[in-house]
Amino acid sequence: MWTFSDLIQNFFTHKDFLPPAAQIPGTLFTPLHLVTSVFCVVLIACLCAVVRKKGEKTLRTTYCVLWVIAVILEIVKITWETCTGKTVHFEWGGILPLYPCSIFMYAMPFAIWGKGNVRRAACGYVCTLGFLGGAINFVYPANILSNYSCISFAGFHTLFYHGVLVFCAVSMLLTGYHSFTGVTKWQQLLLPSVPMLAVSVVANLVNYSPIKADYMFFRLDSFIFAPIGAATPDWLATVIVYCAYILLHAAVYMPSYFANKPLTLLKFRRKIKVR
Repeated sequence: MWTFSDLIQNFFTHKDFLPPAAQIPGTLFTPLHLVTSVFCVVLIACLCAVVRKKGEKTLRTTYCVLWVIAVILEIVKITWETCTGKTVHFEWGGILPLYPCSIFMYAMPFAIWGKGNVRRAACGYVCTLGFLGGAINFVYPANILSNYSCISFAGFHTLFYHGVLVFCAVSMLLTGYHSFTGVTKWQQLLLPSVPMLAVSVVANLVNYSPIKADYMFFRLDSFIFAPIGAATPDWLATVIVYCAYILLHAAVYMPSYFANKPLTLLKFRRKIKVR
């Protein structure tokens, strides 16, 4: 069994050179992982409390700094994963940043500097699919901590990146930077899906290329979805996943839409009477 000193000395060691996970402290759901996760949750809660009453300028600056760090770390992670194993190998089918959580890197600039519907679409992704993906991968980072300790570069990266997603979503909602209210038109229900739809074009170009990947789970060939994908044609799986993503983004805005619908109809009727 490794000691804490071993973890520090092998912080940047690639999984190809690590012992079995059972011999490494801090792998999935071990005491060290649980303690580290609790610490991170407390840190996120404290940061949310700190920014809760801050102005929009402070929020934008905070989001910008976190976004820049997240992008830099993603580039470093891809380079490190490619170059530090037993062979130099770029895993086209799994290492590209084309996952649901990866959309954060492309959407966040629009959430920070965008206006109107552009900002609402970007923030909508962050507070729905971004939050869900971040929370799941923060609580259950099985794809990383099955091989690495949380005290490793890969472990630190996954906890930091997905923790940032959770922090940004929660802080946006707490401060009013974004909200699920004020939805009066059905088109507004589709706005949060726009970042996902844009990235899905690239993801599916790769998925249906000779690489045959499963980015954004559109082919349902990986993770817990593999049994569904095995029994479903690829085209149908893709349609199902698109529908699920759109519904997931729209679901939290639907209460506002239906609450405002009677008021919208009343205004429409008044306009007709005036005419």
